[in-house]
Amino acid sequence: MRTLGKILAGICAALFVVTGVISLLLFNVERKAFSAATYKQAFERQALYERMPTVLAGALTSSVAENPNAAPYLKVITQADWERIIASLLPPEELKALTNAVLDSTFDYLNGKSDSISISLLPLKNRFSGPAGMEAIKKILSTQPDCTAEQLLQMGLGFLTGEEIVLCNPPAKMLDLALPMLESQLQAVTAGFPDEVILVDATQNNTPNDLRGTLGRVRTIMKFSPLIPLLFLIGLTIFAVRRLVGWLRWWGIPFLVTGGTGALIALIGSPVLSLLIQRTIQNQRLDSLPPVLLTTAQEAVGEVARQILRPVIIEGVILTALGMGMLILAFFLSKREKVGTPAK
Repeated sequence: MRTLGKILAGICAALFVVTGVISLLLFNVERKAFSAATYKQAFERQALYERMPTVLAGALTSSVAENPNAAPYLKVITQADWERIIASLLPPEELKALTNAVLDSTFDYLNGKSDSISISLLPLKNRFSGPAGMEAIKKILSTQPDCTAEQLLQMGLGFLTGEEIVLCNPPAKMLDLALPMLESQLQAVTAGFPDEVILVDATQNNTPNDLRGTLGRVRTIMKFSPLIPLLFLIGLTIFAVRRLVGWLRWWGIPFLVTGGTGALIALIGSPVLSLLIQRTIQNQRLDSLPPVLLTTAQEAVGEVARQILRPVIIEGVILTALGMGMLILAFFLSKREKVGTPAK
């Protein structure tokens, strides 16, 4: 009977390790992956907000260079020019606020706090229709070749008739005369932009099936997953533990293995995830995208994974230390028992 109890306890210990590692990961993924703060911290640590004008400028330059149908006036704009134009339209602090608002809206929807995901375009409209928009237009014009007499005539006719305007770099006096008309056209175009874009609206009948119910059930399982290894821990205690030394050993070894395995998986999780993303990009033939975008995406996902898995490392180290401490204490108590000294 005692042998059978030890066999059952060993099975419970093995199942505790397996379910313990899994629940350690699932519990922390549920806790961190569905919080906007996780992604904000990842973007901050990677300085993505500050680097975004450079990233977008590199992507635009690559796309224009590889597109034979791109407008000629775009081909003469260098990456440094694009970076200055983007920075004037979307400075890092406003880009950060816009990105954070999108993250908040997305996770409010996923967490059931709202029924839609929306992006407010008002900050962009205000920038485009204000001095920043005009500054961007002047930067674009300054990157173009000097206007010929024919182009100046065509530009003037374009202002009068509303037809397409040829982009070139006009003389300073001509530019001063054209700016009010350019500003008027820019404001008219900007006024046509919506104030808000609804990406997902669960209240509309034409919205695809709302997966939040299924996601909620999956998250509930993840949230309560630590109860499963706890049941196996109770089982091994019932089947095998009879003395203090035995309790320390039967709990110490599973704690040590579970904590060490969980921490190791968390440590290698981020590089493995980045590698999987790279393989996915190759398999899906997405390597035609600008390299700067692919690199930035991998960095961002890797940092998000580190943010999610960092608590797993901490908890794994705590479990490892606890298990090691229990085994060391069991060793000394066992030695005291062997020499006949009663354990306290």
